[in-house]
Amino acid sequence: MKYKHFAFTVRRSVRANTQKNIADFYPKNDIQKGFSVFNMKSVFAFMALFALAGCAQHQNEMLDRNLSIVDIEMQNGEVDTAIQKLKELNRDYPNNQDVILRLAEVHRMTGKNLAAVEFYKKALKIDPNFRAAWMGLSKIYLQQKPETSLSILENLVKLYPADPEVVDDYGVALDLNGRYADAQNAYRRAISLDPSMVGPEINLGLSLGLTGHVAQGLALIRPYAIASDASQRTRENYALLLIACGKNDEARAVLQTYMSENKTEGTVERLSEFWQKHAVVKN
Repeated sequence: MKYKHFAFTVRRSVRANTQKNIADFYPKNDIQKGFSVFNMKSVFAFMALFALAGCAQHQNEMLDRNLSIVDIEMQNGEVDTAIQKLKELNRDYPNNQDVILRLAEVHRMTGKNLAAVEFYKKALKIDPNFRAAWMGLSKIYLQQKPETSLSILENLVKLYPADPEVVDDYGVALDLNGRYADAQNAYRRAISLDPSMVGPEINLGLSLGLTGHVAQGLALIRPYAIASDASQRTRENYALLLIACGKNDEARAVLQTYMSENKTEGTVERLSEFWQKHAVVKN
């Protein structure tokens, strides 16, 4: 029993001494101080991260608000104001694809296609799958390089087969490359995807006219062309088919609802040239 008691005493003594040595090595006040410093650093780090997150959120909200204003200015035709605002945003938010996209769009609106193409390409460098940039680029190439536009839209329609806007633009590219039957199928498909879209129906009417079904094309376009809110493009398409029927005076009357008499004659000439170039059955 003595040996057992002695062993117990030794173990308790060793444990007590060990605890004492550790306590001596790390004084209580220093341990508390260390935890306090650690806790304070953690708090400050958290506060800094929270502040940065709040700042980033505020910047994103400001950018969204400014882009909404730019969109309204572009819709209202306030191009110069929109360009100036976008330049400021591009300086404050460099390499932001939404800002760059709008710079491309506003330059395309003003006919500055070379600059627009460069902005579209810059946006695509940031995001190679940026649908809106590909769509904008294809619209420019529709006027200048229809075969290039068709190549772009063939890829897009594979990626977005259920997107009526993509399918509609694909139809336009097919038309301009002389593939009228495929174009008309594309327009019908776009209409089935979104029956409320006006563009595909008007494009179908024009395509039918170009392939000799002028009366059918006019019947499709007429309700939209005579509406008070008809777009310039819709009225031009309607005027084109009127010219195809030899109804040049009616075509002039349609065009003069939104342009001067001098400009009307130039537009009639341009539409006549388009018909001679693209129509399968010419008058």
